[in-house]
Amino acid sequence: MILPIAIIKKHFFLSILLLTGFCSCKKFVQVPPPGNQLESGTIFSNDQGAVDAMMGVYSRAMATSGYLLNGGVSVFTGLSADEISPTTYLAVTAAFYENALASNNSAVGTLYSSSYNSIYNATMVLENLAISPGITDSTRKRLSGEAKFVRAALFFYLVNLFGEVPLTTSTDYEKNAVVVRATVPEVYQQIISDLLSAQNLLPVTYATTKDYPADRTRPNKWAVTALLARVYLYMQRWADAEAAASAVIVSGSYRLEGLDSVFLSTSQESILQLQPVSGIMNTAEGNFFLPPDDPQTPPAYALTSFLAAAFESGDGRKQHWTGTKMIGGTAWTYPAKYKIRTGGYPYSEYETVIRLAEQYLIRAEARAEQGNFQTAIDDLNTIRYRAGLPALSIPLTQTEVLAAVARERRVELFTEFGHRWLDLKRTGNADAILAQEKKTWQPYAAIYPIPLHDLQLNSALTQNAGY
Repeated sequence: MILPIAIIKKHFFLSILLLTGFCSCKKFVQVPPPGNQLESGTIFSNDQGAVDAMMGVYSRAMATSGYLLNGGVSVFTGLSADEISPTTYLAVTAAFYENALASNNSAVGTLYSSSYNSIYNATMVLENLAISPGITDSTRKRLSGEAKFVRAALFFYLVNLFGEVPLTTSTDYEKNAVVVRATVPEVYQQIISDLLSAQNLLPVTYATTKDYPADRTRPNKWAVTALLARVYLYMQRWADAEAAASAVIVSGSYRLEGLDSVFLSTSQESILQLQPVSGIMNTAEGNFFLPPDDPQTPPAYALTSFLAAAFESGDGRKQHWTGTKMIGGTAWTYPAKYKIRTGGYPYSEYETVIRLAEQYLIRAEARAEQGNFQTAIDDLNTIRYRAGLPALSIPLTQTEVLAAVARERRVELFTEFGHRWLDLKRTGNADAILAQEKKTWQPYAAIYPIPLHDLQLNSALTQNAGY
């Protein structure tokens, strides 16, 4: 659904306050609702209520595994690309792997609806922050910046997964119920607008609590700048992408970690993480990708031969970020960036949304596109050294440097928030590569279908070509 239709303001905020964020340890929302008559005006009467409402946005986005921000984009796009394959047949996931999605695929619907629900919730926070006199200016600015970041990040994924999508920036149900699909440039314009505003609103420090003083689970100025760098890269604004990535890299706030520490909750490489809210797992990726303890049960997803072959000899990422389980003489190799499959508090792994290594890769590509080959190679070598690989030999042509960037992105960012799938599409290589690797590949499959349920609800929506 584009919007949670049955939810009006008071029910929306009641629902986010009812969520239990961290089971017995920490809750995103700590204010108990006084009953069914709780109104948004009451929640936004002071700073703490406003903070609780924004924490509810994060909590709802993380409440169910398979949502876009909680494992869904990593798994489903990994199947759509050439990173992973399912080890057992399930129609829903097989359709992604075979690039044969139908508009009634439940996982497609979940990716779409979870994104729009979170956009609606973030917009609701923004609207109430703007009209509530009891909130201090500093809190209003920070929370507004956070809400705009969330909205921009979700629209970024929506436009890259589904193409032209409805651009909903209000909570007016009557207006949203008949909204048409915006063009891709219009969506990117909104993304840039939200991010530039958030960049001005947010400080460089992270919002933390006394119980979690080192957490990086709420966006700061650098998280916004890092996402801007990615957006500029996708828009081929090379100089802007380089400048934004450089600002993050030289900020002094982040450093590359050892390979086994990258995805820990304490990682100094993390620019933005999301804290778990489940009592049974740390991260959805860990739960999806790691095999169960049963010695006869394979992992749910295995690395494709194409990804396995992409690692150079001696690449530490293959040793540290993949695992192998032997069953009856068959070796199942699987993603293992996260090491914990089950188990709740205390959480030692957080969902890593943005990290420093990507910024080096963004800057390397942007520099190469501008003809600055040596500095691009320097950035690539920074990532290669961490992986235990030798420096790239020089000189290299622009084509060779860009190919090296693509190789590093593939083995550094695999099964991580959809990077490979989106890289294949934005660079125009999806058809050439996937047509060779998959017998079922069709060019129209590069864009997911608009869910059937939403087409039925909104007659102004149209379907993508091929579906």
